[in-house]
Amino acid sequence: MQTATIWDAIRELPSDDRPNQVRHAFDLVLLNLRQDTGEVLLTRDQLAERIGCAPKHVSTIMGTLEKMGVIRRERRKIEGMQGRGVAVYFINPHVAWNGSLDVRKAQAAETRPPMQLELLQGGAS
Repeated sequence: MQTATIWDAIRELPSDDRPNQVRHAFDLVLLNLRQDTGEVLLTRDQLAERIGCAPKHVSTIMGTLEKMGVIRRERRKIEGMQGRGVAVYFINPHVAWNGSLDVRKAQAAETRPPMQLELLQGGAS
């Protein structure tokens, strides 16, 4: 199970990387995905409130998940707003997906699996 492997990898993070908050963020990501795109539906401020940390720490926490290959970050420009845009996060389709199998396969073909996870074969013996 890839989720359990990611939880184990998070548990192994050094304390400076805030493993408890990274785990909480990962759990929130899994529970708040847009089914057809894998987009995380929580904003940085919403994640901060639910995790119990400052919004600036969410960027670091999500950056840890990004380095692990669990999520990817895109910037979405907002009209009238200066800067690079709002960070929008997407789950790696190798980690979790709720939408169309065809869309998931297409995105997975363009995305590396997180860390060095091995796919487990299941089903009929």
